[in-house]
Amino acid sequence: MKLRKMKLIPIDETGSCKQGTLSTTYKEIVEKIFEPNVTDLDDPDKVKASWGFQDKTGRKGFIWCYKHYGEKETCTDWSIDGDKTLLTELFGNNIFIKVEYDISKF
Repeated sequence: MKLRKMKLIPIDETGSCKQGTLSTTYKEIVEKIFEPNVTDLDDPDKVKASWGFQDKTGRKGFIWCYKHYGEKETCTDWSIDGDKTLLTELFGNNIFIKVEYDISKF
């Protein structure tokens, strides 16, 4: 059975703080979401690519590549913030890695 792509709406916001890490490729993020849409709102010396999005129910998600020394296409460790269930639906439990931060706010 082929999964249908989730409809996501770009929002002009960035995450407030890192709540976890997503280990995946730039290509996979673009395939599941869209091209980065809020990179210009971040510090260009620290952030290579950044997304702000929400689904039709209003759940928000944020992904960004922070302090990666190389092209955005080579980044594999992404910072995340937002609704944990939305991010898990997009990328699965196996690539969402909880870090030492309090993720109870998701």
